[in-house]
Amino acid sequence: MNKKIKNYINNLSKYINNHNNNYFILNKPIISNYKYDKKLNLLIKLEKKYNYFYKNSPTKKLNNNLLIKNFNVIKHFYKMYSIKNVYNKKNFIIWKKNIDNKISKKINYICELKYDGIAISIIYEYGKLKYSITRGDGIYGNIVTKNILYIKNIPKYIKKIKNIKLFDIKGEIVYSKKNFLIINKIKKKKGEKLFSNSRNAVNGIIHSKYNKYIIYKKYLDFIPYYIYTNDKKYNYKINNQLESIKFLKNLSFNFIKKSYKLCNNTNNIIKYIYYWEKNIYKSIYPIDGIVIKVNNLKLKKKLNNNNIFHKWCIAFKFKDKKFITKVKKVNFYIGKTGIIVPVVYFKKIIINGTKIKRSNLYNSNIFKKYNLSFNDKIIIKKSGDIIPKIVNNITYKKIKKKKNYKYINFPLYCPSCNSFLKKKNEKLYCYNYKCNIQILEKIKHFISKYAMNIKINKNIINKLFFYKKINNYIDLLILKKKDFFLFKITNNEIIRILNEIKKSKKKKFNNILFSLSIPSIGKYISKKIEKTYNNIFNLLKDIKNNNIKCKNIGKKKIKNINKFFKKKINIKIIKKLKKLGYKI
Repeated sequence: MNKKIKNYINNLSKYINNHNNNYFILNKPIISNYKYDKKLNLLIKLEKKYNYFYKNSPTKKLNNNLLIKNFNVIKHFYKMYSIKNVYNKKNFIIWKKNIDNKISKKINYICELKYDGIAISIIYEYGKLKYSITRGDGIYGNIVTKNILYIKNIPKYIKKIKNIKLFDIKGEIVYSKKNFLIINKIKKKKGEKLFSNSRNAVNGIIHSKYNKYIIYKKYLDFIPYYIYTNDKKYNYKINNQLESIKFLKNLSFNFIKKSYKLCNNTNNIIKYIYYWEKNIYKSIYPIDGIVIKVNNLKLKKKLNNNNIFHKWCIAFKFKDKKFITKVKKVNFYIGKTGIIVPVVYFKKIIINGTKIKRSNLYNSNIFKKYNLSFNDKIIIKKSGDIIPKIVNNITYKKIKKKKNYKYINFPLYCPSCNSFLKKKNEKLYCYNYKCNIQILEKIKHFISKYAMNIKINKNIINKLFFYKKINNYIDLLILKKKDFFLFKITNNEIIRILNEIKKSKKKKFNNILFSLSIPSIGKYISKKIEKTYNNIFNLLKDIKNNNIKCKNIGKKKIKNINKFFKKKINIKIIKKLKKLGYKI
């Protein structure tokens, strides 16, 4: 086989595995479901054509990294499979014809809403709630039993199944649209960062280890969709998915109005899909499609599954919706690495219950592409949890020939320090390391969750910086009680902040390395480096001798580390951190 094709398959597999991690673990997907499925389908075709598979191919199994490492892990009693997606009527009919051809007799299908939450398995033993397990890699999941005990619509004991040894209910943990707004109001009052979307919120809360999150857990809901059991009496009584739903209802589990429908032909299925696509706003919970299942359980068993997907069901995902709005203003923000990010603010629109009023354009080329001016009518697209994107400028297209059209220009100089901006990989940077906003962003990154995890309100950090109580993150670590007297902060809050700073000394080497804002050195690479090196000086020694022992750390990352520590100011920071007792 051609080496280029082999490398392409390997790289495509790694790409998909990386996005699996973004979606299932980090809950920060950076590509749309449509783009992800396109890549996955391409990989399936290539593997079939060339009969070659990457060692960790995502088409054979989901990567074992799809588990939260600091949680207990358990094997699923019944494996949790994924559902394949289609995005149009044509592909759905191809799938249905394939099923109809395999099964000669007439088939009924059941359509159910596809909720946008976190998949979970709830295990009952003789009616008592025993375990709650996250999906994980489908074979193993994380035990989160303590966190689901606060969910009101999950019974702790079900008398009607007290004689059944093992009863596994698979379903989705979700926030209703109403409850998502409530929990964000609570967070706002507390001065905490708001959840960006309900799926991220569910994932964060269900994996939380802090009692302070109890209030958010109480607003969660559970929606079941499958039952698995080894009980012969149950399996004899229940012959289809509709009967399973009715059985779950009888056990006091709730199903919202029109959330499922039995369909005996293609037209009925399509009607149900189009009804919900048009009336998505009517759903109490966030939904992103419809799951179509073969209703008969015996036929389901006959159709079976492959390593990842059920063969007897498919998800019809809703198309990306587009909305027209008006440009209000454009701000240019400075990131911790000096990157200039244009953010377009527009007239507020509501998509699936979420208020959206801005979009990041990331680089100067994308910004120039849309030729933006104030009050321009623009088209916004939002796909699932992905950040909203500008896809068209209606006004510019109509009047582009007019000479007096006033564009919003990308700045030539840094909005903070007025240094001349330089271009690199289509992005503009401020390279002045003394730039105030850059320093402030570095401090905020330093205290962030996956770095030093020092819990201080960002407004307090802003005040400390602009009143010159801190000029860098080292100053933050040596703050004293008297430094807070200018601000309206209670004595208890001051003590809490100082204790948070003290606690940060226990942080691991990988957290400290990540906190330093070295370009392209994220959480994952920091952990990799920690496995090989126990301190920064050993790492720098090997970089100097061109003898890096870490696998899969490319030349670019090594160059960035080297460049970072060639600056005397950064070496001074490291020495100060070591002097303060940090494991650097």
